Amino acid sequence: MKRGPRLSTSVAALAVGAVGLVLTVAAATALAPLAEAAGWSTPVLWEHSGDGTDRMPWIYGNTLYLVWGRYDIYYSTYDEALGSWSEPQPVPGAVNTSANNEINPVVVGGGKVLYFARYNPLTDYDFYRSEWDEEKGEWGEPVKIEAWSTDAQEWDLWVNEDETVAYLTSRGSFGGQAGLGGQDVWKSVKVNGQWTTPVNLGAPINTPGDEWSIFVGPDGKIYIDSNREGTVGKMDIFVAADEKSAPQSLGVPINGPTDERELAFNDKWLFISAIDRDGRKGYDIYVARWQD
Repeated sequence: MKRGPRLSTSVAALAVGAVGLVLTVAAATALAPLAEAAGWSTPVLWEHSGDGTDRMPWIYGNTLYLVWGRYDIYYSTYDEALGSWSEPQPVPGAVNTSANNEINPVVVGGGKVLYFARYNPLTDYDFYRSEWDEEKGEWGEPVKIEAWSTDAQEWDLWVNEDETVAYLTSRGSFGGQAGLGGQDVWKSVKVNGQWTTPVNLGAPINTPGDEWSIFVGPDGKIYIDSNREGTVGKMDIFVAADEKSAPQSLGVPINGPTDERELAFNDKWLFISAIDRDGRKGYDIYVARWQD
């Protein structure tokens, strides 16, 4: 059975190009790829967000991977000629199942490797890896990543393009090291082809509360959603300059009185997901585009 669980300043208004966002001084300093990205358009509701669940975006080139409907992984491709996104379709192959949820897609390795989490009634969510089968034109049978699996709930992850560094969020304990709060951020690196036991990042990235999602920008800045002190709503998106720096809220209007959860971006697109935003009900995806 399926189940599922930018910004104001009192010092001076900092224009963020076409975005028209106002940043707090702290957020403007901490937010660098976004603050420097003066050409981001104002985030708007993604054209295919509907009445169901649309969340957990991952953008790779012009292809958006997301969780759609009854917690399966879908994809949609942007057509530059038409100026629109294709209707979301389930990823082909063995990734989605009829009985369990598949969430938090991460595509790397030239678009040929897919990481994600899958629900198991005995161990909650665990992380898996699938490779693209070029001959069949579909994703191959996923393999569970044992080094990142506990009997508790694993949730979100970020993996770099060459699969040597990974951050993940989990309620579990790895190598006898307990977490700081509920969902915590952990780090694993690949040594001699094997993923090491994850290490808890500790404070100030983690808190006694929950850090649910994780995304790392090209300059190493760490983006999380959290219910830590300083939120505008219950859950907000924060950014830290590195693993040792205190995360700063992205502020209004990225964050608002409702919950802002996951963020992902590349050099063209920026996506966030939010729940009950703009008078809507449930999870929706919002998108901004870089404008030269």
